[in-house]
Amino acid sequence: MNLTMFHELDDSGSPVLDEHDQSVILHRPESKALADVLLVTRLHAANPAMHHVIDKFIELYAVTLQWDWFEQYQSWLARKADAELNAPALPIETQDQQVLERPLFAEPEPVRPELKTIEQYRAEILIDGISIGEYIFRTQRTAAVNSITVEVDGLVFDGDEQSQRRMLAAIHASEDAGIESTIWRLADNTEAAVTVEQIRQAHSLAIIEQGKLWTKGATDA
Repeated sequence: MNLTMFHELDDSGSPVLDEHDQSVILHRPESKALADVLLVTRLHAANPAMHHVIDKFIELYAVTLQWDWFEQYQSWLARKADAELNAPALPIETQDQQVLERPLFAEPEPVRPELKTIEQYRAEILIDGISIGEYIFRTQRTAAVNSITVEVDGLVFDGDEQSQRRMLAAIHASEDAGIESTIWRLADNTEAAVTVEQIRQAHSLAIIEQGKLWTKGATDA
């Protein structure tokens, strides 16, 4: 079992020994809990420039898993040594049989977590029932949809899902009322007189742009 990550090493990579010829154990490094990973993922999933922060927290969470196990392992070794040291003496002729029938220390050894890559942790850690990798993708896609804008005759319309619903409602209302133009708030937050046909074109373009984002997601998935 390779335990070098928990011990102080010299320049040659060999364990540093103390005055009792025991390997010197490092101080537990900075680490993060699973809750920290989930929190930072929620905060930064939509921003690709901050994804390195998510990966760093995952890396530090992996450190937590390893050191939690190591501390449990050290305690297990101590209990095992104590049990064997303080075991009652048995007649020589019964010692072998006793070992076979009932070990001096039967507590199972703690299982060490597997060392994994950031990508593996992204695929395995769940947030809202889906993997971190999938959560990041969906959050980015939602942000992209919310940022859709389309241009018709030099007028730039918001094209997010809420704006699409507003456009559709305006189209239906104009058809019922026989209206051909209206005042519309554009993407730059100014108001302009627009025709219903321009709204209809903007609605169609927004749906197409959203479809491109969803199609890209299906291709990448």
